[in-house]
Amino acid sequence: MTEPPFAPEAPIPITVVTGFLGAGKTSLVNSLVGARAGSERIGVVVNEAGEVGLDGELLGDAADDVVEIADGCVCCTSQGELLDAVTRLHRAAGRLDRIIVETSGLADPGPVVDALASVTHVLRLDTMVTVVDAVHALEQLDRHRSPEAHQQVQVATHVVMSKIDLVDGDAVEAVRARVGALNPDAQIIAAPRGTLDPALVLDRFPLAAAADAVDDHDHQHDHGHAHLDVEIFSFELAGELDPARFDGWLGGLLMLKAADLFRIKAIIALAGEPRRQIVHGVHSYVDSAAGRDWEPGEPRTNRIVIIGKDLESERWRDELARCVAG
Repeated sequence: MTEPPFAPEAPIPITVVTGFLGAGKTSLVNSLVGARAGSERIGVVVNEAGEVGLDGELLGDAADDVVEIADGCVCCTSQGELLDAVTRLHRAAGRLDRIIVETSGLADPGPVVDALASVTHVLRLDTMVTVVDAVHALEQLDRHRSPEAHQQVQVATHVVMSKIDLVDGDAVEAVRARVGALNPDAQIIAAPRGTLDPALVLDRFPLAAAADAVDDHDHQHDHGHAHLDVEIFSFELAGELDPARFDGWLGGLLMLKAADLFRIKAIIALAGEPRRQIVHGVHSYVDSAAGRDWEPGEPRTNRIVIIGKDLESERWRDELARCVAG
């Protein structure tokens, strides 16, 4: 049940950051929050599909508070949870200057706008920012023909093109043209390495115009659909992994499933490594980096979310279990 709305002195501006799986939403949110740290109190609501929540942990420390909604897409069963989360965030953190909502990559943002527009006396929708991956956008929009990806672009007030440093100028222009064809009114902004001037996407769009954009969008969302038969494979595995075996497991997954691997994200415990390993990937592109140190006494648990089609999840779960060191 949705909690009674809080009553701030003035409506709090909300920016919704959406985009298909692996586009770089969390990186953009980190960039926006970090750039405004110290000058604004910013709360973040993170929604991801999958039973194991990770995106809230992958955000940096600059946000004043983070509320995570896992195992649900806000366009379906968690719409009430979204409003509850925003309310809890405000009450826990005190007066906030801004809230950023990062949706699941599988979310149609239309109902998100509807939910926020229903409480305009306490929340003011500022901008709808859709992150588009310049490396994989055309494949997601045209090969997989994802309705969610199309809807995310069509409802945006601003489209941020990420990963432009990984493709050439012709590829960037092809993505720009495709996005422009889907949404000629959106402002398209290039964001090399996921960073941009926050002034380009914050405090730029009034609620009334956002509601009009949603009304103009032909929102035909079936709450019973399975998101294009997308499989969400999330689990935890206790114990440290042998680095070589894990590399082999990841390499095998990419070799056999890259075309249908929309997103992989994980926090991994590697034997002999004092820090958590953070893995991000989309299709055949995977990056990893050392995260924070494991705390004394903290269980060395691997937490993995893989999203895609025809993943043979039981096979990969069983093979990963064989990577445990010892």
